[in-house]
Amino acid sequence: MHTLVIASNPDPNSLTLAVAKAFAKGAESRGSTTRIINLGTDGFNPAYTMADRDHYYKGTPMPPDVVPYQEAMAKADTIAFVTPIYWYTMTASMKGFFDRVLCRDFTYDRTTNAPKAFVGKTIRFIALTGGSEEWYRTSGIGEALQHQIVENTFSKYCGVPDATITYVDRTNSSDAAYTAKSLAKIEELGRTSYPGSDKAQGQAAQQ
Repeated sequence: MHTLVIASNPDPNSLTLAVAKAFAKGAESRGSTTRIINLGTDGFNPAYTMADRDHYYKGTPMPPDVVPYQEAMAKADTIAFVTPIYWYTMTASMKGFFDRVLCRDFTYDRTTNAPKAFVGKTIRFIALTGGSEEWYRTSGIGEALQHQIVENTFSKYCGVPDATITYVDRTNSSDAAYTAKSLAKIEELGRTSYPGSDKAQGQAAQQ
């Protein structure tokens, strides 16, 4: 098993990176190899270019800077995306990653729309929020994120039934115990997120 964590924060000492490391630590505890890519320091260009547009409309080759990220995801069994939520959506660098890297001919076929690279993988989207998880889930914002990211991007186009959103909330809190509890939750998420884990947990719940 191999787990890839894609984070988005320019500060290597941020809570975002701490969450990414916690997820990787959990995955390693079950024997998975791991890799963390931080878009904030990796030099990724989130801006949609003419090369991206030509690939989308004309089927020209993938932009060369996109290919290494696609290769990294293709090797992974589990992929976690870790991003703060700014103005009720993912960061610009993460959105650019979705736009440029999760594209036609990689995640889905341009002719049939059939899912491709993510089939059989487990996807976790981890959202860091200043507000409470309860507020996001009751304000309509959480519903929008669920519909946009899980139901359409991952389930519909990428063919991933085991995709979920997990919140790390109240990130502005100075409560160290609450932060530690959040990181422990994410470590456990990393430990229990792998292809087939959703079925295994469902069977355990029925026993």
